[in-house]
Amino acid sequence: MQFLYVLTSKPNDFYYEQFLLSAVSLKLLMPDAYITLLCDLKTRDTLTGKRIEYKKYISKIIFEKAPEDLLQLEVSRWLRTSMRRLTKGDFLFIDGDTIITEDLTSVFNKNIIFGACLDSHIPISYHSNRDRFIQGNKLLGFNSHISDKQYNGGVLYCADNPQTKKIFDRWHELWLYSKSKNIIRDQPSLNMAIYENSSFFTELDGIWNCQLVSNYLPYLSNAKIIHYFSTNLHLYPSAYLLASEDVLKKIKKTGIIDTKTLDLLKNPKAAFVTNTRVYTGQDMLYVLDSDIFKFLFFLRKKVPILFKYLNGLSSMFKKVIKSYMVKNSKKKDGGIKYYN
Repeated sequence: MQFLYVLTSKPNDFYYEQFLLSAVSLKLLMPDAYITLLCDLKTRDTLTGKRIEYKKYISKIIFEKAPEDLLQLEVSRWLRTSMRRLTKGDFLFIDGDTIITEDLTSVFNKNIIFGACLDSHIPISYHSNRDRFIQGNKLLGFNSHISDKQYNGGVLYCADNPQTKKIFDRWHELWLYSKSKNIIRDQPSLNMAIYENSSFFTELDGIWNCQLVSNYLPYLSNAKIIHYFSTNLHLYPSAYLLASEDVLKKIKKTGIIDTKTLDLLKNPKAAFVTNTRVYTGQDMLYVLDSDIFKFLFFLRKKVPILFKYLNGLSSMFKKVIKSYMVKNSKKKDGGIKYYN
């Protein structure tokens, strides 16, 4: 059983620290796990000093020279789409921004060729990024969205056989084409490669990639892998303690994972801040996904005085509207509905 991580990192980012947390969480549950690390030569040169703790947890390291003209983010995608070509044996690829919560042995006994979980655990037709997915596909000439399925590349099961090599070769080819159109993300090309080779693909249950973005609560209690970061959440502080920037900064400063963080890793499904709320219902989700909500959150962080002023205006407006609704309701049912 081989678990594969891909790392491209510089000393000023948190990708190494995220990877170390994930690898340690895996080793806590599976001490004999065979972990392979695939990284580029530029990243290799930075793995010195306080960035060497990973060696205690890795079974094999593959260093690969990436094309010189690629940016760091592009190198990451280049390596991911090349994983099958560069790695021998069946593997479970795991993104660095994950925490392992249960033994992962059973995925190797499912007798599948290639597998992934739905992005955000829902079909495209209900996805908050539905329009972006479809528009991106149309720009590239892809049509995988007609399946109403978008798969997340954060956890991928991959057998070592000609079928998966075909999928990866196509993924890499489509990503290079996507890059030529200035679309660096590798998920559109992954999904198109899956769509073209659907007979080799198996959809994994959401517990294998429990994405703390949305719609994850039904999978959390049985989750085997928690995937805690998403570009959708870059504006918002995460409710997940192990995604905290403070935790990552502490690892960067000391080079190790302290006792307090290790305790969180031992009970990772409970590692949430206490002051949290769950919102549901299509109307509320529509508001939370709206650009105006994101704009207000940005104002609260960057221009709090302006936010306070606008919030005051909104409060006044709400009182006027509520007064009108109560007055109108009194004529019908005594005003009970809007009194509280």
